[in-house]
Amino acid sequence: MYQKGDLLWIPAGTLLKRSRILGADDLFSNYHQTTKPCVALFIGHESHDNCTIMLDGQNWSVETRQVRHNVAEENYASQIG
Repeated sequence: MYQKGDLLWIPAGTLLKRSRILGADDLFSNYHQTTKPCVALFIGHESHDNCTIMLDGQNWSVETRQVRHNVAEENYASQIG
């Protein structure tokens, strides 16, 4: 579905996870919830349900069902008729 390098649209409220860095992370610093929609770079599939994205220079794990291709919506209503 997605290929390495695709731009993905990440909606607001999406939970992102990353591996914990021992000695540098506290209990919740490896989790991030987006507060506004953003665009991220697709890195690869982790499993059927999760993929890796790059956002703000960090790799994050996110549920694949939460992300979409970053493409402009087209208005087909004007073409019908």
